[in-house]
Amino acid sequence: MPTLIFFMETMTDKKEFPALAIAYRFPGQRDNEEIKFILRRHTITLLPLLLVFFFFTFLPLAFYSLFVPYDFPLLAQKPYSDIYFLMITVYYGFLWIIAFIEWLDYYLDIWIVTDQRILNIEQNNLFHRIASEIDLKRVQDISSAVNGLLQTFFQYGDVKVQTASEENNINLKQIPHPVTVRREIMELCKAAQEEAGWGLNA
Repeated sequence: MPTLIFFMETMTDKKEFPALAIAYRFPGQRDNEEIKFILRRHTITLLPLLLVFFFFTFLPLAFYSLFVPYDFPLLAQKPYSDIYFLMITVYYGFLWIIAFIEWLDYYLDIWIVTDQRILNIEQNNLFHRIASEIDLKRVQDISSAVNGLLQTFFQYGDVKVQTASEENNINLKQIPHPVTVRREIMELCKAAQEEAGWGLNA
């Protein structure tokens, strides 16, 4: 089955939690496993990256406009102007590469929640990915946290999913609507554990 991702709303309260629902198959997905939603960090977390990107984008232009005519007039004359603009071209090339890598790190960091488990896929750099998972039947506690004015206003925060083993915990960081996500995951855990004859700790 070809990989296909599209976005639609799946939660009961669509206004409260515009989730990412998926007609999507990921590598290693079980035959009877249903994806409930996919989560990424809130898009507002890209704001610092955008501010830094725009700052370094306009920095060479500001330098040329403010300083070159008065302090470095030779840079406005050939062949120095050609060398300067060549350096600027290389500079912007590196800037776009760095911005692309940072965006890729954001886009490829995902949490996949199914009716059986939670998968954490983390892109550490361009060629390094880490994947881990928690079986819903083994979840012992789920907590959510919204800290600070920015997270409160934009409704994002963290959800921590804990098992008996500290090494297998998964932290869903800076995701939209963490309280709703926590509630939805708890319902999935209860269903999975009831089916297995277990119980989720309060």
